[in-house]
Amino acid sequence: MFNITIIKKLYQSYPSVEKIREVLHENPYMCLCKLNGVGFKTADDLLLKIDKVSKKNIQEGKKPILFFNFDLRTSYQRMKACADFVLSENENNGNTYMSIKMFQKECITLAKDAIDNLAKVIKSSEDIYFDKETLRIARTNTYETEAYIANRIKDGLKSNILWNYNIEKYRNVDGSNLTDSQMLTMEYISKNNIVVLRGYAGSGKSFSTKALINLLKDNNKRFLILAPTGRASKIIAGYTKCSAMTIHRGLAYIPFDEWGKNKDNPITEEIVIVDETSMVDIFLFKRLLEAIDFTKTKLLLIGDDAQIPSVGCGNLLYDILNSKIIPTVSLDKIFRYGTGGLSTIATDIRESKVYLDKEKQGVQQFGEDKSYTYMPVIQDKAIDYITSLYKKLIEQGYNTEDILVLSSQNKGNYGTIKLNNSIQSMINPKSNKYLKFGDSEYRIGDRVIQCVNDYKAMLYNDGNYSDEVTTFISNGEIGNIIDVQCSGIVIDYDGVIIFCPKTSMQNIKLGYAISMHKSQGGQAKVVILFTPKAHTFMLNSNLLYVGATRAKEKCYHIGEADTINKAIKKKENFDRKTFLGDLLVS
Repeated sequence: MFNITIIKKLYQSYPSVEKIREVLHENPYMCLCKLNGVGFKTADDLLLKIDKVSKKNIQEGKKPILFFNFDLRTSYQRMKACADFVLSENENNGNTYMSIKMFQKECITLAKDAIDNLAKVIKSSEDIYFDKETLRIARTNTYETEAYIANRIKDGLKSNILWNYNIEKYRNVDGSNLTDSQMLTMEYISKNNIVVLRGYAGSGKSFSTKALINLLKDNNKRFLILAPTGRASKIIAGYTKCSAMTIHRGLAYIPFDEWGKNKDNPITEEIVIVDETSMVDIFLFKRLLEAIDFTKTKLLLIGDDAQIPSVGCGNLLYDILNSKIIPTVSLDKIFRYGTGGLSTIATDIRESKVYLDKEKQGVQQFGEDKSYTYMPVIQDKAIDYITSLYKKLIEQGYNTEDILVLSSQNKGNYGTIKLNNSIQSMINPKSNKYLKFGDSEYRIGDRVIQCVNDYKAMLYNDGNYSDEVTTFISNGEIGNIIDVQCSGIVIDYDGVIIFCPKTSMQNIKLGYAISMHKSQGGQAKVVILFTPKAHTFMLNSNLLYVGATRAKEKCYHIGEADTINKAIKKKENFDRKTFLGDLLVS
């Protein structure tokens, strides 16, 4: 009754048929649920079917498929697996806890016959945390992670390292004078161990950061600049003209779960600067805090709380800002777009202000510079429309690096896969030299995006490569295919040339169109933002804000006014249920 995929995974996890039978007999739910890609629902459906057939076989005097020493349907094991699944799904939705009432409701829906075991599961499971006062339930590790973050932040704020420098001499940056608000970054970091620099897109966070780095350099202060993704680290490295790296690399991470920088071997720099903090999940932030000795090192967190929260659970930046316990510099004035359309629209989206007139027919443009253009296109015609627009932009002199197409989903009729294939067929037609993988073909000249961290990407040099000569390519890096071979493809990631074998090509995708989540931390001259009606459920103001503010010059928004207006009224980071905010102020 096991399909071939599950059978393969079982054989990969256990040495023999006998061992598989033994584990399935003793703890069937644990056995199946720990397999990659096999959730509780799949395991439960399969096990109950096996149990039913086996019982019938016994009644008929036949050999059972599998025999269990307990009633599977009403068992403790079933409820424990169900509880773990419910808490896991809750975290997948960004939350770190859920109410006990909602938890019970979900468990009843999934495994009603085993619900009598729920109280025992909660009481006896060390990996489940239940707060009797607040009636909140969570994974123990998740709660302890947020508690650790709160305690380390509060401890870090107690012992401040004082710097005494003339900050006024750093007011001018690249020929422009900083505002008094922008100057506060240097003032606050001179007096406090932990500081937050909060600013909306285009508000001058980069100038504040550059001024601080000028101060650090002049006074021989060693600093470490980090960001959650490779693209984000390149952005901050570009405008600071200083080395920057991912948080994983800065902490000398070695797969799997080894961290070179930790409590016993802390960061030695005098200040750590973290950009795009809203993207950092609580588990990674805990690792960072473990590696910082606040008696020797300061921490500056830079971010925009109007952007998308982390893909992982938690709401780090939002919770920190709302706690108001960390000295915070807030930049509200927008400089990047002047009084242009992008500035107006970004502000309206951030403030949940509807700006489109759904009764108005045709194109709507905003700003004297017409930098934001709304194009009403029904979703069934949108893919072709976007492809034609992309081609026109190329004909106007833009290249593929200048244009970024964004959708909220990867799969489906209106996702990035469909968009990528359509754009590719238009601007990079099929040739004799290509490599087919999954739903896509990969051709010389194609734009591609790295979808997972690759810690052992093989460097390519004049046709030579080896798994012993490697580099790190981070999740979100975008490059271009410069050669296609039968065994793999050669990719240029901003001057770093790597060979991606066919066995690793599940880790890359075409990169003409990417998800809004993947775009966070990056920029392009022109953004084509696609928000089809079919994506209404998952669209929110955070996604729209990120999408629009990736554009440095122009944003073309393709969709329907009603869909956009509904999304503007929803804020993802307001909805996440987390412990951290309360723990910081307790």
